[in-house]
Amino acid sequence: MMKKNRGVIGIFWLLVLVIVPSGCVTEPSALTGEKKSYGYTWQQELEIGKKSDRDLVREMGVYPDDALSRYVTDIGERVLAQSNLRQPDTPEIYLNLEFTFRVMDSPVVNAFALPGGYVYVTRGLLAHLNNEAQLAVVLGHEITHVAARHASQQALKQQWGQIGLVAGAVIGQGITGNENFADQFLGLGGSVFQMLTLKYGRDAERESDIYGVEYSAKAGYAVGEAAAFFNSLGRISDKSGGRLPSWQSSHPDPGEREGRLLQLGREMESKYGKLKVGEDDYLKRVDGLVVGENPRQGLVMRGKFYHPDMDFQFDVPQGWRAKNDASTVTLADPQGRGVLIFSIGDGDTPEEAARSFLASSKLQPTQAGESTVGGQSGYVVVGSVATSSGNVLVRNEFASYNRNVFSFLSYAAAEDVQAYRPYFASVTKSFGPIRDKAIRELEPATLKVITTDRAAAFQSYLSKDLPFGLDESDLAIINQRRLDDPIRSGQRLKVVGE
Repeated sequence: MMKKNRGVIGIFWLLVLVIVPSGCVTEPSALTGEKKSYGYTWQQELEIGKKSDRDLVREMGVYPDDALSRYVTDIGERVLAQSNLRQPDTPEIYLNLEFTFRVMDSPVVNAFALPGGYVYVTRGLLAHLNNEAQLAVVLGHEITHVAARHASQQALKQQWGQIGLVAGAVIGQGITGNENFADQFLGLGGSVFQMLTLKYGRDAERESDIYGVEYSAKAGYAVGEAAAFFNSLGRISDKSGGRLPSWQSSHPDPGEREGRLLQLGREMESKYGKLKVGEDDYLKRVDGLVVGENPRQGLVMRGKFYHPDMDFQFDVPQGWRAKNDASTVTLADPQGRGVLIFSIGDGDTPEEAARSFLASSKLQPTQAGESTVGGQSGYVVVGSVATSSGNVLVRNEFASYNRNVFSFLSYAAAEDVQAYRPYFASVTKSFGPIRDKAIRELEPATLKVITTDRAAAFQSYLSKDLPFGLDESDLAIINQRRLDDPIRSGQRLKVVGE
């Protein structure tokens, strides 16, 4: 959480920008050239992607490594060149479509796409890949979602028109099939989370796997390598307790995908000859990559949220979820009925930020005036918003601290607000400088690529003093190894840098 945020109102008003679907739109498929039905015109999809990309970059943040970004883009463009969007018989409406490939600053392991040519991989995913071939297959999968217009097809089935819902369909799962991914990214609960669970069907996911593999093989990559990554996805889900039976998940089971990729890899080798793995080049690029949570940008520990770079802390109510994004920290109770969004206010003083908030929101104010937030001078506005589900009571407290103005925007349904008010107050009252020097000096863990100098079990190469939030099994999964796997001298491994 580092950037000045002008988008909190957009989150709070729950994705109010609407592009009305045109009903059943019939346009040619980029994959087959045949006419198919979609929920949006191609032009509308371009608008959806452009708008959602801006919001996503603001809320998640892009990983600050231009060289790594160019590297991912180069591989993406190589795979894209072999896709159905770049062929002589590509339908005219798709000609000249430009793609944007981004590396997002998130430890969550995922890749996803938005309509109109936007493909994203997280730094968490890059840490878990071992070579270019694996990355190529992931990018090919996401390129296929765009080419096949899967989000627009699904929107037609659901007959939903909100721009955020189409974006949520993609962000909500991505390549991992993680049912909780939208919740992890957007920090929203209750009915909002339910709106963001629009999913691709299994047929769409299998189609993306098959076409993505074909594109990657044509681009020269040994696609069978990706099987080990999908094995890792299963291990990540098992470790977090989030794995679903294959009949419950819209994504094929990771084990099923692993087996299919091995088979497709053999078919592609026989069809195109020896293909590139690209391990050395890839590992050079991820050497030094931040892995896990970056504590400099904020972390939750022992019931508090800390931000070492900006030197502040505040309490997180017991049992509440905390989601730290590039420009906001969202706290929500387990039921998602009480929410507090912390961000940087839009103004040079608390009063100025409060007036800016009122000017850009639908709040009907009932109270406004000077206040104190955690011992800092501040300003508070209180009011209500009428929604289809009843009145929501809102309180936004602004405080000056270290040359910034911070906003604590809390809200709950009118009938719940008395129950949640003590929790909201506990957060604002606890706001202040970090008192623990060790926390102020925390640094992120980074990947360090080593060449082994002996034959030994994988576990023997791991430090006994791993950073907060990482354990030995995490490093084994990152390397697509088991802790007791034998390692030969001269092999490359990813460990945590000092």
